Amino acid sequence: MTRTRVRRGGGPRGSMLFGGGLALGLALVLAVLAERAAAQSGQSNQNNCPAAQDIQPCGCTVKKNGLDILCEATETQHINKAMDALKGRGNVVIFYLKLRHNSLPKLLQFVFLGLDIRHLTIHNSSLAVVEESSLSSVGKKLTQLDLSQNVLTLVPSKALNTLHHLLILNLNHNKISAIHNNAFQGLDTLEILTLYENKIDVVDDGAFEGLGKKLKRLNLGGNGLRKVPQRALATLEVLRKLEMQENELTEIQEGDFEGLRNLDTLNLQHNRLNTVPAKVFSHLKLLNSLELENNQIRFVDPEAFSGLEENLQYLRLGDNKLNDIPSEALRRLHRLRHLDLRVNNITFIPDDAFSGFGDSITFLNLQKNAILVLPGLAFENLNSLETLNLQNNKLEYVSEEVMEPIIDTVTHFDLSDNPLICTCDLSWYHTWYRKAVGMVDEPAAHKRKTMCYLNSERREYNLLALPLQKMHCVGKNLGQVAAAHRISITFEIILSTTVFLTVLRRLNSM
Repeated sequence: MTRTRVRRGGGPRGSMLFGGGLALGLALVLAVLAERAAAQSGQSNQNNCPAAQDIQPCGCTVKKNGLDILCEATETQHINKAMDALKGRGNVVIFYLKLRHNSLPKLLQFVFLGLDIRHLTIHNSSLAVVEESSLSSVGKKLTQLDLSQNVLTLVPSKALNTLHHLLILNLNHNKISAIHNNAFQGLDTLEILTLYENKIDVVDDGAFEGLGKKLKRLNLGGNGLRKVPQRALATLEVLRKLEMQENELTEIQEGDFEGLRNLDTLNLQHNRLNTVPAKVFSHLKLLNSLELENNQIRFVDPEAFSGLEENLQYLRLGDNKLNDIPSEALRRLHRLRHLDLRVNNITFIPDDAFSGFGDSITFLNLQKNAILVLPGLAFENLNSLETLNLQNNKLEYVSEEVMEPIIDTVTHFDLSDNPLICTCDLSWYHTWYRKAVGMVDEPAAHKRKTMCYLNSERREYNLLALPLQKMHCVGKNLGQVAAAHRISITFEIILSTTVFLTVLRRLNSM
């Protein structure tokens, strides 16, 4: 007797089971797809703007990530009505809620309850009080909060302490006079805090407690600080940028910036500093940019920039009262690229002014000083210089000998508004200019006309049009300009000849 082996799933019954399973699987897939489509449709409907009449006088536009709601020049009751209309739409995402130029003296409790807001702005709206629970419902999603240009007299700490995902807080242009201990407690994700143009003259030692692990930028500019709040700042161990411009600082001293070991940029401009003392920045090993302009600085200690040797690249000392280039202090700055000394009282540049540190400088601004003479080796060490500004000094002569070390690297040079005397020694300018405008945009290379005075004719000449023959220039000075002129003419002749021969060949081949 022969036994027949039957494969599992074969025959009519197996086919029927297979077909039934396939049908069931397809039905389940279709059901899932239908559910997703319905969900997406619902989400799409939620992220559509409400009817205009429901949120008037506010307006609404649809952005990629949610709705953009703008309420301007209105009052509290109209804003509350618009918020109620938005609450009725379910899980709508409001990517921007901008309340600007309104009359909103108080932000009431639970005003945003049920709303998913990512960026909230209440700007220039006479806001004086932020009630404790007014922001509690948006703490899980809110990343940016702008309360600028209002009349807040205190940091609304209790209202802020539930915003555990906030990245940026803007309190600029208010009337805050003090930052008390734990003012920002709970804002453990905050990266940018700006308090520009308040009336702050007191910062408690624990003012920034809780911000030390994340805060990267702090703006305390435009306030009334008379000293650096060292103990408060020392907790900000990852801070990269500190702005303390436009305060009432009269002195800074060693230890003021201790603890800010990751600081990259320090802005102290527009204060009342008259001295940069020794080792005052010695803890800022990673500092890249230091802004000290618009103070009353008369003295820079030779060790003022100790600790900044390996990283400082941008130093701004303009608009001060320096009588000399502080070369001894600058010599340790081996990576300095940008040096701004404009609007001081500098009258002379010694031969060794840039010795030991000048070979990395690409930008040097000496405009609006009182420089009378440039010695022969003034720029000898500036091997990388690209921009030199000597505008509005008291220079009468700038010889080729002085310019020779930098004439091949400088592409932007401003010598205007000096009482220059037309001499044969200025013929280098024409050669430099023709070369420079070949590398940069011509209007940018020479925005102002640089003039000199020719005594024999009692008139001014543009340095690009010096009458060298009238001035009886001979030898090297005249030869360079004449040679450049001859090369230009020769090139034009060669170009014309080439074009003519090309046209002639084409005619012969026709």
